[in-house]
Amino acid sequence: MKKKFLYIAALVAGLSFSSCEDMLDTETLSTDNLEYLCSNPTDARKMIAHVYSYFCEDTYTSRMSTNWMQNTDIEVGYVSKSQSESADRRGVWCLNTKYFSDVLKCWDNSLKAIDFANQCIQGIEQSEMYKSGDKDMMQLHGEAYCLRAYWYWLMCNFWGDIPFAATPTSKDDMHNDPRTDKNIIYSHLIQDLINVEEEMQWSDAMTVEYMNRDFALGFIVKLAMFRAGYSMQADGTMARSTQTGEDYTVTYKDIDGNEQTASSADDYYKVAQTYALKLISLKDRALNPNFKEIFDNEINGCNPSSGDVLFEMGFVPNSGGDIGWCHGLSVVSSSKGAGTTYSNLTPSYACSFNSEDQRLAATCANYRWLYDNKQGVCDGKGIQPAKWCRMDLSVTNVASKGTGINWPILRYADVLLLLAEAENEINGAPTSTAKEMLKRVRERAFINASNKTAMVDTYINNLTDYNSFKKAIINERGWEFGGENIRKFDLIRWNYYGDAIVNTIDWIRKAAMNYLQLEIANGEYVYNKELEIENMGIAPRLYYYYKNGKVEFENDYFTYCDKSESPYKEATTLKDDDIKAANATFDGLKYASFIDGFMSVSSTDPETNQAYGKDEAGNDIKKGVLNESVIYSWFGFTEGVLVDGTEDISSLRSKVVPYVMPIPTDRITSSNGVLSNDGYAIRNK
Repeated sequence: MKKKFLYIAALVAGLSFSSCEDMLDTETLSTDNLEYLCSNPTDARKMIAHVYSYFCEDTYTSRMSTNWMQNTDIEVGYVSKSQSESADRRGVWCLNTKYFSDVLKCWDNSLKAIDFANQCIQGIEQSEMYKSGDKDMMQLHGEAYCLRAYWYWLMCNFWGDIPFAATPTSKDDMHNDPRTDKNIIYSHLIQDLINVEEEMQWSDAMTVEYMNRDFALGFIVKLAMFRAGYSMQADGTMARSTQTGEDYTVTYKDIDGNEQTASSADDYYKVAQTYALKLISLKDRALNPNFKEIFDNEINGCNPSSGDVLFEMGFVPNSGGDIGWCHGLSVVSSSKGAGTTYSNLTPSYACSFNSEDQRLAATCANYRWLYDNKQGVCDGKGIQPAKWCRMDLSVTNVASKGTGINWPILRYADVLLLLAEAENEINGAPTSTAKEMLKRVRERAFINASNKTAMVDTYINNLTDYNSFKKAIINERGWEFGGENIRKFDLIRWNYYGDAIVNTIDWIRKAAMNYLQLEIANGEYVYNKELEIENMGIAPRLYYYYKNGKVEFENDYFTYCDKSESPYKEATTLKDDDIKAANATFDGLKYASFIDGFMSVSSTDPETNQAYGKDEAGNDIKKGVLNESVIYSWFGFTEGVLVDGTEDISSLRSKVVPYVMPIPTDRITSSNGVLSNDGYAIRNK
């Protein structure tokens, strides 16, 4: 439907703003007349629309929701050695963030969105229509609290402890506030949403493009799990909160209606459990059996109310949204515009799926569109996040940027898996409820699979203890939400980020060494033709035929084909430039590197171009080199430990991942000593 942003576009035109930047200039607005500006649903909706409009800005569409959400064990933007010290998005990717202008813009716009939400809250609460219980005013009041909660949650995950204000900036209070413990902020936000969720309307009375009661309940669950989890501390360690004072406490009613108090980190698992069960009891819904349809709905419209998505950010073509431009399946050139994804997916992630999981084909692709009718193959570093593709747009007059494709912010499956996780944490083992929630998600994934019983019932029945179930949840959330860019924050709250990076690098090295017949000797990768290649159930190369402009794969991620045997030894590569300039069909089997592209083997040193010499039998000595993108794509974490690629990196499992971004230096200066970048494992202050 995409009604919301059509409305916002009309609002902008009606107010005669000369640009989106003018629309966002909150400093020109006074807080003296907020009661008047929010006195009725029509005017209050305009005020709330202003808060939503911050989702239209680059700071959100191509930064905080997409291109700042890697690198993890799933989403990755590969970084070279020369790029690892860059003061740009690549520094963010490789966990070596330095100050650059986008950091300032994102910080400022986040706080502007929060401040305007605070203005809306204050104005609505002063209005007579709200006080008299008008249902539309109550809904708008709840939306303002949800919007504020979401922006604070984003900021806490990017910057750690941040300034917190529950009232709008005014001439009497400019809110030059210090950092506040994020767990105090989470507690405050959770209590806010507990207080307002019952006054909000369900999505079937609204749309999933507005924050609604479905979302409010689900977001309480998510916030509670973050409040219960790990986060970066001021001393640079990862820890769960040990504070239990008033600022860390919320009150709520459990599923039986009894008054409860949550103060400790563990208590918040029960908050998550309660509100997940409340959502399920009041507004349960079946998961769409067609997983890909969730994202197809977002390309040309929006998902139905009371469906898979609780809230998705609604955009319209040429007015907002960068999905299909900087994130999604790449399109080099077409009648529907162009866009190249900045985020790819790791091969270890693609190969972790079961081949019959319907989420695999919906999530991972090893091709991209070169033109309207021509595809090009992608190698192992180019695995595409395939849930969205601009080639599926129903319109052709769309600019490359501002595709109008919606963005999912919270899905029902997320709540189900969070409930399963909370049950496991509360009870120290998976309960029947925990297993049932996991089963609902996996049943959809394998709905048409020949191995459904093994992948659902048998799989879940074998999860009998806390650790096995926790690992299953970590995996399941990866398979369900890959490319939706929530993995980074999940890894943080689990304190599993370092392990995930080590696992990814080790997986790539092990698989590439096997297929290229390399072993480590004296700190070097040395080729040994006598080494037996193990069939690891991983494809070293992807073989395909190119017919009528389409890539038709001969093997999948899990099928090993021996390149020394026919027809694979006769296979050749096919360049995009050849496809662009020639016909749409090429004879013969083709191949693209998949795993073997992460290492190279040569008889000459790549740095000196000198031959390594001969062995005792007179054969050329060959050595391997790990691709520098593996060494430097997590550089802020691996620096000093992973140098030439052969090192044992297991010690990194106990190292803190430096994910916290520096507060912009401009705002440090203007705070007059209130703010600083001391602590928090910040690398570049």
